[in-house]
Amino acid sequence: MITVGEVLKKQRELLNKTLDEVSLDTKIQLRFLKYIEANTFDRFDSDVYAQGFIKIYTNYLNLNEDRILAIYRRSMPAQQPNKGRARETIKSRKIKLPVTPRLLAILISVSFLLGVLFYIGYQIYQFQSPPNISISTPTNESTVEDEIITIEGTTDKNSSLLINDSPIEISEDGSFKTDISLNIGINLITIVAKKGNNTQESVETLKVTYTPPQETEEETQRPNTVKLSIINSSVWIQLNVDKINKLSQILQVGNEYEYEVKEDFSLITGKIGSTKIYFNDEELNIPANSNNVGSLSCQINDNQIDCE
Repeated sequence: MITVGEVLKKQRELLNKTLDEVSLDTKIQLRFLKYIEANTFDRFDSDVYAQGFIKIYTNYLNLNEDRILAIYRRSMPAQQPNKGRARETIKSRKIKLPVTPRLLAILISVSFLLGVLFYIGYQIYQFQSPPNISISTPTNESTVEDEIITIEGTTDKNSSLLINDSPIEISEDGSFKTDISLNIGINLITIVAKKGNNTQESVETLKVTYTPPQETEEETQRPNTVKLSIINSSVWIQLNVDKINKLSQILQVGNEYEYEVKEDFSLITGKIGSTKIYFNDEELNIPANSNNVGSLSCQINDNQIDCE
């Protein structure tokens, strides 16, 4: 009776193929090819493996697959399987699924399909979910002293952004930055990010209090002054300010003189009734002797005047 091994071996030899070449082309291990040509199918882990390798080998040799398998099935009852060998094989070997071109193609196709489904699912999720908004500055509930502040943050790059209803440009990486003016007191800043379909949006509200810095009025120290006025009649006057003689002459009615004084001043007048002298617009009393000649000498310390 003709056997599968004889038919396959004969066809291989007609094609001038070596077992090594067949093993390389079909990816079937060399030992399995030898088992097939020797009709020792009991060396396989199971009948399924044996038939699978026979199919691959048959198609490779351009033989009729159904005819070869029919020969295999008829020959199987005549085979005396080595039961001890089979039991040993089951115990000592792990079942390995042969990696065939067809199986490899199926695995690649399934992996590609799963990748496509995952990508589509992720896009649908991104499309339906509202955009993210992250504000880096300013912080919520903050108080500032500057009228103009900078708002910085990030959002989804395929979103549109409004800050207090004004459109804001978003960079390619999703970041944004803009300046806004504040009113004195509490300011509510509303940031709205929308997806392209405008059906999904995220809203962030910041509360920022603008408190202008208090202006401290610098106290300008008014210089001390001494003013001399001549009334009623002309009079001879001598006036020294900070030890420098300013006047030493006869002055006419209506003459007025004013000088800045730092340390001291002194006055001698021929007529008290015709002479008036003021320190920082406050009239001073001029002492007089029996001849109605008046003299006054004053010292200034820490804006305080001491006269004699």
